[in-house]
Amino acid sequence: MEDEAPVVEVVPYDPAWSERFQVEQRLLSEVLPSALSIEHFGSTSIPGVAAKPIIDILAVVAEVDAVVADLRPLEQLGYVYRPMAFPEDDDHLFFAKDTDGKRSHHLHVFGTTSLAPEANRVFRAYVAANPDAARRYEAAKKRAAELHPDSRAQYGAAKEEMMTQLTAEARLWSLSAGHQSAQG
Repeated sequence: MEDEAPVVEVVPYDPAWSERFQVEQRLLSEVLPSALSIEHFGSTSIPGVAAKPIIDILAVVAEVDAVVADLRPLEQLGYVYRPMAFPEDDDHLFFAKDTDGKRSHHLHVFGTTSLAPEANRVFRAYVAANPDAARRYEAAKKRAAELHPDSRAQYGAAKEEMMTQLTAEARLWSLSAGHQSAQG
């Protein structure tokens, strides 16, 4: 096909992302009634930051095995389980959802013992509170998308150095300022 849309595209911030998350949060709360939290995270959760227009959702559950034991409720919402997405972390399930033939949502389900949810909350709060960090994050994402529009894996690798740097800054910021991330 000619002129196929790129797999990776970073677009200007869209206030509708928050509304799209809220719709999905309601649906997910019905099929994951034991979830301790269902939160918007990632770039689309940070006001003003350009992002891939894919809503990242973080859910924390008591037992990830219970989710895997019956995938039908998530499948009925269009979520496809990707068991090998994070093979190094048994406490992290990943689901992808397409809408109108295009990737629209990523669902990350973590067990309560995982440290990833809090690290993601701290990162989100730090970038949202620091315009310079937001600018650097956005620039890294745009540059990675320009270099690798056809590969999610190469896009991720291209922004990894900035992600590592910002994650370290966020951790120090959280510790030094005594910040507590807000769930939600």
